[in-house]
Amino acid sequence: MESKPIKIEPISFRSRRPSPRVKPFNILKWFVGVFLGVVLILLGVSAWFVFTARQVVITIAPVPETIAFSGSIPTPRIGDYYLMRPGEYTLTALKECFFPLEHTFRVSAEKRQNLHLKIKKLPGRLIIQAHQSGVTQSNIVGARVYIDGHGVGKTPIESLEIKPGPAKLEIRALNYQDLKTDIKVHGCGKLQEFNMALLPGWSDVTVSSVPQGATLKIDGKLFGNTPSRIQLAAGTYLVEISADLYKTWKHRLVVKPNEPQELKDIRLQPTDGKLAIKTKPVGANVMIGGTFIGQTPLVIDLSPNKDHVVRISKAGYEKATRNVHVPSATSTRLDVNLKPREGIIRLWLKPADTELLVNSKSWGATPKQLRLIAVEHTLEFKKKGYRSYRTRITPRLGFPQQLKIALIKESVSKEATSTMITTQTGYRLKLIRPKTYTMGSSRREQGRKSNETLRKVKLTRPFYMGLQEVMNKEFKEFMARYNSGTFKSKHLNRDDQPVVRITWEQAALFCNWLSAKESLLPAYSKKGEKLVAVEPLNTGYRLPTEAEWEYCARFTNTQTSLKYPWGHKFPPKQLSGNYSDQSAKDLLPNVLEGYNDQYAATAPPAKFKPNGLGLYDMGGNVAEWCHDYYSIYSYAPEKMYVDPVGPVHGKHHVIRGSSWKHGSIGTLRLAYRSYGDDKREDVGFRVCRYLK
Repeated sequence: MESKPIKIEPISFRSRRPSPRVKPFNILKWFVGVFLGVVLILLGVSAWFVFTARQVVITIAPVPETIAFSGSIPTPRIGDYYLMRPGEYTLTALKECFFPLEHTFRVSAEKRQNLHLKIKKLPGRLIIQAHQSGVTQSNIVGARVYIDGHGVGKTPIESLEIKPGPAKLEIRALNYQDLKTDIKVHGCGKLQEFNMALLPGWSDVTVSSVPQGATLKIDGKLFGNTPSRIQLAAGTYLVEISADLYKTWKHRLVVKPNEPQELKDIRLQPTDGKLAIKTKPVGANVMIGGTFIGQTPLVIDLSPNKDHVVRISKAGYEKATRNVHVPSATSTRLDVNLKPREGIIRLWLKPADTELLVNSKSWGATPKQLRLIAVEHTLEFKKKGYRSYRTRITPRLGFPQQLKIALIKESVSKEATSTMITTQTGYRLKLIRPKTYTMGSSRREQGRKSNETLRKVKLTRPFYMGLQEVMNKEFKEFMARYNSGTFKSKHLNRDDQPVVRITWEQAALFCNWLSAKESLLPAYSKKGEKLVAVEPLNTGYRLPTEAEWEYCARFTNTQTSLKYPWGHKFPPKQLSGNYSDQSAKDLLPNVLEGYNDQYAATAPPAKFKPNGLGLYDMGGNVAEWCHDYYSIYSYAPEKMYVDPVGPVHGKHHVIRGSSWKHGSIGTLRLAYRSYGDDKREDVGFRVCRYLK
């Protein structure tokens, strides 16, 4: 490839003139001008900065040793503030024992601004260990550690970072008492060691017994044999020590932490022997060492290898005493035939061929003489065409008694019997033809209760009232297995005692049962789960209303009603009724001073003199259920209550009359409130019904 030829052209030539020489004055002038220009520029920039910068007050607690800012323009400090152009800055502060502080912030257009910062102190580092008090070489592993209530781990803790300052240290370990203490954490990354001594939460318990080798149980758990040394945590324990042929020894042991105890040489007692006591007849009372044990037949435990005096008694029989020695862990039998104490009853009867029943058992034709055990007996004489006659008598040893009885023919007594009816169980009721009377009592009367407001009552319908309270024997024909029980060892369940512990519903059901036997309409019916009275009341057997009961209880032949069962004055005359008397002083807290009716608990009905209507035990013996629900009547002197039966609905039924337990009250006006399921041992009932 061929190259192009280069063309060379001529240029004009001019010789250079020599440069003029600079004078020194001009150089100085130039420097001065530059300096002044720079100063003017700096002054302008400074003026611009001062007029455009913002005052920023920065407070850091605690005061750091060094502070630095990073940003495009320097931040001069003037007094307590910095001059800073609007924009973003990063502050760095340093202080010994504190974390470095690095904080980015923005300066706004506001003229004056504040910035408050804190720097955090470096934490402390803790080593935490635990050991048993007094045993420093034995570290406790696994104890829970808490700082200010927060769990931080288990011992041993090698390095635990905790903020500096005061703190609460708590250590909890199984079988040791909790430890709580205050500590101070220094911080600055310094290492602190805490080796805490824990007190045992248990105590050593040493147990020994006589004989040795007995079985030791604590709260039912086997702990070997005596002698024994065991560790128990603080608390309460049931300690049992037992051995063959010995009684088990029991003790409630209170264990306090770190307080050793010793149960030393516990002497076990030989096992009781058993004594089986049988008597002929049965039902005899047994006392050993002055303590009533029960009635025969019975089996009791007795201390072995010592003599015991056994005293046996039964009404109508001679007392028997036996000395008994019972070997340990063996059974001994004691059979005693009681010798009867008999009395003679001579009988004169008309007509002579009358049938005799003794305690409801027929003896055939009445003999001229009876030999009976010296306890109370019920004698009944029956002959067709004659009214039956019933009486109670107690034979006396060495003192013959005589009964003269003439039965009354039915035809002769026709007028009299029209005022009486007898149920198929033999329970008798008397016809009452009531009058208008005032129920309750005056506010001026001493002892008057708020529920005894005066009110006029008019009873328009004649009614039959039970002569006496229903007896156990009569009630058991309705409920065969019913048991009135006992009261502080006193029997309440004999056939001739009033039935007690009766609920209102049981009494009402008994009345319905009597009605069914005579094909009468029941006076009570089921309404849901409750037994309620039929409305209006029919002629079936029922409980007396409160108004009927009070009329009968307070009846006199005068215009003034009785205040007490026995009359108008307190205290009662002797043998006025069965009340809380001297014979019951070992059973009841309050008794009538100087009064003794000879019955500590309930008495057979009709044992005392009847009232003016011929009714028995309207006061005393047992309190009685009424038909009504309980209510308090407002005072209305002009209002007349006609045949009142109480409120239709309510929670409580009325109990009337003073019982043998509350005989010191004695008032006939007192109405007790009681729930329908009340089973007090002094509450029974009597039966009532309207005349057909």
